[in-house]
Amino acid sequence: MKKYALLAISLIASPAFADEAKQSGFRLEARVGYETPTVNADSVNNGTLYKLGNSASIGAEAGYDVKLGRSVVAGVFANYDYAHAQTCYAGSCIGSDGNVAFGGRVGIILGNGQLYAKAGYDSFKLQASVNGVSASQNLNGAMGALGYQFNVGRHSYIGFEGSYADLGQYNGVNFQRRHAALTGGVRF
Repeated sequence: MKKYALLAISLIASPAFADEAKQSGFRLEARVGYETPTVNADSVNNGTLYKLGNSASIGAEAGYDVKLGRSVVAGVFANYDYAHAQTCYAGSCIGSDGNVAFGGRVGIILGNGQLYAKAGYDSFKLQASVNGVSASQNLNGAMGALGYQFNVGRHSYIGFEGSYADLGQYNGVNFQRRHAALTGGVRF
């Protein structure tokens, strides 16, 4: 069994496999992650950061990448992650109810994978309820992310990504989103 594990590792790490792996084109990926929305209440408590709970998330991303030269990839993306993080006090709750992001990305091919950075626009759905009455508000702002994708086949990859979005102010309170995700995708 040990012999087969070493053979599998050598095939995955092989430079020939890295050359064969598709690094550009249309891609679809599934995302499973962890979200922590926060508020920075500058006007309330001298910039104290409060978490609005935390939650597991599930989502998907679509993108298109173009290989520029031997080791640079650039493209566009759009993703949706659903999470329901919330914090409650005395019958009042506030938290997240979905997130949409889109923008551009640039990657560097490293061996059998790709290290990438994203920048774009983020729209976060804030959900609040007081004594059974609910309302929601979309908060919009800039987002950025760093991640790595490791090729596990000619057309498939797995990876991880960390992202941050500054969603601007709502009623004097600055909202932010921190998110980490495990990803798995297919390139066509």
